[in-house]
Amino acid sequence: MTTGSITITSMMRVLAIALTLPLSLSLASVLLTSPAQTETPSCPTAARDTPWGECYRDLRQGLANSAVSLYRMGVLAQSSQPATDADLAMIPFETEIQGNYSGLNESFEKHITDESDWERFWQQLQGNTSPAADIPEIDFEQYSLIAVGLGDRPDGSYGVEIDQVRREDNRLIVDYLETRSCGMATMAITQPYQIIRIERTRLPVSFQHHQAPRDC
Repeated sequence: MTTGSITITSMMRVLAIALTLPLSLSLASVLLTSPAQTETPSCPTAARDTPWGECYRDLRQGLANSAVSLYRMGVLAQSSQPATDADLAMIPFETEIQGNYSGLNESFEKHITDESDWERFWQQLQGNTSPAADIPEIDFEQYSLIAVGLGDRPDGSYGVEIDQVRREDNRLIVDYLETRSCGMATMAITQPYQIIRIERTRLPVSFQHHQAPRDC
C-alpha cells in the first residue's frame, strides 16, 4: 500500500471505525455509512520517509485526539444505558416478624397496604394469645407488607421462608419456601409464618409456594 495514496481524512475515518467497534457497533456503522468530508491533500511524497515531519505530526495528533474522543463517547454511551430488566426485577425486602405459632390454622398469602387491614390481620395472627403482643408500627405511606403462613403443621420441623420478591409484567411475584428440618423437633402443632416489609406498591401481588428439599 502506497502511503502517499491515503489521505489524512481517510486514515482518520478508518481508525475511527476500528476504535469504535469494541465500544458501540451502532456508532461504528454510522461512521462507516456517513459521507466523508472533503479530502485533504495527501502527505507529500517527500514526507513519506520523514515520519517526524509536519504532515505526520499533524496526522498523529489528529488520530490521538480522535481516539480519546471516541473512547469517551463509548464510555458515556455505555454508562448512560438504562438498567436491564434483570436489574430492576428483584425487589428488596426486610423481615418484619417471623414465628412458628399463630392464631391462623389455615394457610394464607396476603398483601397488606393500609393500617386498618394490618390491625385486623394482627388480631387474627395473635389469636387467643394473652396478653397479645403490641402491633408493630408500619408507615404505610412508605411501605407495604407481605405475609405468608403455612397453617397447621404437625410438629416443629416445618418452617416458611420468603425467598425473593420480583417484578414481572406489572405485577409482583413472591416466591416462598416451605422448609423442613431434620433432627429433634417439638411435637406440638405449629403454624409457621413470615411477614416482610417492601417499598409501598399498588401493583397486584401473586404468590408461588415451593417445597424446599429437606435439610438432612
